[in-house]
Amino acid sequence: MKDNFRQSMKWFHTWVGLIVGWILFFMFLTGTLGYFYQEITRWMEPERPFIEHNISNEQLINIAQTYLKKNAQDVDEWDIDLPTARNQNLRVGWRHPPEAGKKRGRYESSVVDIATGEKVESRATGGGRLLYRMHYRLHYLSTKISYWIVGFCSMLMLLAVITGVVIHKKIFTDFFTFRAKKGLPGWLDIHNVLSVIALPFHFMITYSGLLFFLFTYMALSTNLQTNEDEYREMRKEIYPRTPHAQSTNQPAKMIDISVLYQQAKNSWQADELSTIEVFAANDSNAQVRFVRHETDITYNPNDEVLVNAITGEMITHTPREYTAAGIIHNGFFSLHEGQFAGPIARWIYFFTGLIGTAMIASGLILWTTKRKPQQMKKPNGPDFGYRLVEQLNIGTIVGLPIAIAMYFYANRLLPIDMADRVNWEANVMFISWALLLVYPAFRPANKAWHEQLQLAALVYIALPLVNILTTDKHLINSLLQQDWGLAAFDLTLLGVGCCFAFSAYKYKALTVDKKTSRQRVKQDKSVGNEKLLQLQRVSKGNG
Repeated sequence: MKDNFRQSMKWFHTWVGLIVGWILFFMFLTGTLGYFYQEITRWMEPERPFIEHNISNEQLINIAQTYLKKNAQDVDEWDIDLPTARNQNLRVGWRHPPEAGKKRGRYESSVVDIATGEKVESRATGGGRLLYRMHYRLHYLSTKISYWIVGFCSMLMLLAVITGVVIHKKIFTDFFTFRAKKGLPGWLDIHNVLSVIALPFHFMITYSGLLFFLFTYMALSTNLQTNEDEYREMRKEIYPRTPHAQSTNQPAKMIDISVLYQQAKNSWQADELSTIEVFAANDSNAQVRFVRHETDITYNPNDEVLVNAITGEMITHTPREYTAAGIIHNGFFSLHEGQFAGPIARWIYFFTGLIGTAMIASGLILWTTKRKPQQMKKPNGPDFGYRLVEQLNIGTIVGLPIAIAMYFYANRLLPIDMADRVNWEANVMFISWALLLVYPAFRPANKAWHEQLQLAALVYIALPLVNILTTDKHLINSLLQQDWGLAAFDLTLLGVGCCFAFSAYKYKALTVDKKTSRQRVKQDKSVGNEKLLQLQRVSKGNG
């Protein structure tokens, strides 16, 4: 009975992984890049200045407030984002009054040059946020469709993780087993190791992803069980907001924000100011909220200080009141997004995300590797289904990373003043991916793998060189300016290119070894046959 159950789970695990494997690979890879979306965006906006070191927060706040007074005088809500290890530029934003029939107004933001106090005019780009949004919006599809596709794939991924644990009798023993150069057993060991090494992450990231669209997937249940008022109250419990001042339409002179900042500094033992929010700006009811870097996975009231912008008095405000449902939901949201993560934790998120991506890739390769001997024995060659899976594997596992590199090339090479430039960056990526999906259909599988691995190595290694030729924010200058964020991006591209180059080399070597071993087997058989014939002749002669 147990073996029958395990066999059924094995069958389910295999076919679920195959059916949605390519979509899951896309979701995992683009979602993993999202952990560094701010760094990616900064690289894709090379017009931004290098980091200016040794500038106090007070100076930055004064520059930002001067810019806002000049460009957003008649707007109630202001935001100031100070340079951080991730963003590394002074950014200001404001929300315009809502248009007729809309709840919220249009939000506008600008990067401010610290030296000149003026807006940095950057090229139009989707940046890292566009890549991040792809993993749950699937780019070209309507969100009404993409959310359900992503939810369906995520649910199957969760089931695949659970069934993967069930079918392994010796899950921890398998973790320490690796049979290199053994064909099918080797790929099985790789898949097992990648699955076990980050198993808690795989479960967390999949389950928390389903909670993102809780009200979309559970719409029928909530509609049947709640009325409109109850539904609104339930959303407030899960998504609480901190109340803030509203404009009274009575103009008043605000105290400089840099002066009010002293209240926040006196309240915090460690000054890690990240964001400033101004409500009812230049109004008698004006308030300023100082927010430091998130230090808690759910919500820490001590991270916010609210000050009256007219009198300078600290306001004792009621913090957001999280219910148990709100704490659980926000906790999973923070875990999924890595909002609380510092540099080290963010790199851990990144590598575990890549492990998850590689786990899916190894499972897809394992499917074809297991069936290859039987398929190659067929008189008419492999079946159409097998060839299609192999083609999609090559075009996705290697082709998608190449397509992402082409997204970065488009950012550097498309004309700056090109119409609809943001969309064309993405179009270049998906056109490249489509071509790489089709290409393996016209080449033998072994050659297609090797050629696309070589192409991947070439495009990633050449990308920093193209960056040198097209901008002044290249690796050499970023190292000289000690701009470690930009330098790390170029170095990462070179590292990825070297990994693909090594993979291409090893794949070629393994292919040659297999070919040599097959020739030796044929030679041994022919030698054996000749010896057998000689023995038969000798025996006939003696007879």
